[in-house]
Amino acid sequence: MANSNKDSLGNNILYTSSSGDTQKYLNRMKEVRRTQQESFGSKKIDINDFILSPEGWETAMFCIYFLLIPYVTGAVFLFLFIAHASVTNFFVLDFSAFFIVWTIGYETIAALILISIFISYLNYMRKPSHKEVRK
Repeated sequence: MANSNKDSLGNNILYTSSSGDTQKYLNRMKEVRRTQQESFGSKKIDINDFILSPEGWETAMFCIYFLLIPYVTGAVFLFLFIAHASVTNFFVLDFSAFFIVWTIGYETIAALILISIFISYLNYMRKPSHKEVRK
């Protein structure tokens, strides 16, 4: 019966290791790391992919988005969770404090963005690397 754990010289390959084998393995692993996908944190993000703005009007549109989107989100949050989606209760609320409604929306958006970043990170970690190094 042949022992599959022995090489052609009869050495036990499970327990035999040389510094040359270790160095080859380390070099191969360095090459694999270099050719794998870039890390999650080092990916390039272009803001123009996410925000619509006409050419030359970027600054004005960013200011409008910065003021309007959190305010509308805060108003929707107040309508759904504070007024319990009742129009009569919603109009009883005091909307004279623009900054308070804006802050509620801003924090809601921040929480949603953090949750989406976390989900994106989990999806990134689950995907296998499609690049393989062959020697």
